[in-house]
Amino acid sequence: MTDPKTYPGRPVELPDRSGELEPTPVEGCAGCAELAKVRDWARQSNDRTTVTDANVLMRRHPDGH
Repeated sequence: MTDPKTYPGRPVELPDRSGELEPTPVEGCAGCAELAKVRDWARQSNDRTTVTDANVLMRRHPDGH
């Protein structure tokens, strides 16, 4: 009989898809422009939570896509 495995397996590495399917800011919309700036700043700071929040807000924005 084989010995049971008593340690965790290797971690699963998921692909980084943070840049896919992001909403685009509407040209001339100050709200969209501000959210895009926040999203860019958060991405440079490796703050994925804020990137996601900015994307959600931009999608919910009346002029957003």
